[in-house]
Parts: sequence; structure tokens; C-alpha cells
Amino acid sequence: MAETRINESNIFSWLVRGSLLLSTLLAAAGALLISPRFGGSLFVGGMLALANFFWIRAGLEAALRMQPRNASRFAILRYVLRLAIMAAFLYLLIVVFKADIFGLVIGLSVLVLNIIAFSIYLSTRKGG
Repeated sequence: MAETRINESNIFSWLVRGSLLLSTLLAAAGALLISPRFGGSLFVGGMLALANFFWIRAGLEAALRMQPRNASRFAILRYVLRLAIMAAFLYLLIVVFKADIFGLVIGLSVLVLNIIAFSIYLSTRKGG
């Protein structure tokens, strides 16, 4: 059986590339078919989701390198800070920059769609 190019060791880079590509394609299609504001909002939502994904990964890696006693407090503080900053960004995008809410939601979902697609791909390549 042929070895798959996507595996557990390189899934992160594939997820990032796939999410960038899907965000760009959906944003271009949305800008052409619906409105430029919708397409831009979709792209910004996708980039915000990726930034959040990078931040979660960095926080988990940092917490895993710490002593267990300090790691839980660090992870909780980082989690709350990340949520507060994400909420502030979303508030600014919606209220100040008048981003399209549906475009943002779809953009924020691009990473989840890629995770589902890659999970299905990996499970079918290994025989279920």
C-alpha cells in the first residue's frame, strides 16, 4: 500500500496550508459572487482562526515544558487572555470595521472544516 504524504508528523503544516488555500479561494468566490465585504470578512475570519490556532499550539507547548504545578495556572491565564483578545478583535471587526458577520463565521470555520477533512482522509488511508 502506498504511503500517504499527509501523516501525524506533518499534519500541522498541511492544516495551515490547506486553511490558507481554502480561506483564499472562499474569500475570492465570496467577493465575486456575494460582495467584496463578505469576501474580505471571510478571509479575515480565516486568518483570525489560523492565528488563534498558532497561539493555542504555542501555549500548549509552553505549558508542557513547565512544572506541573505552574502549568495549569499558566494555561488558564493564557486561555482567558486569548479569549479576551479574540473577543476584542471580533468586536472591532464587527462594530468598527463593519465586517460581514456571516463571512466572519464562515472564515472562522475554515480550520474546523480542514480538520474534519484531514481526519477523514487519514482514517480512510489507514484502512478505517
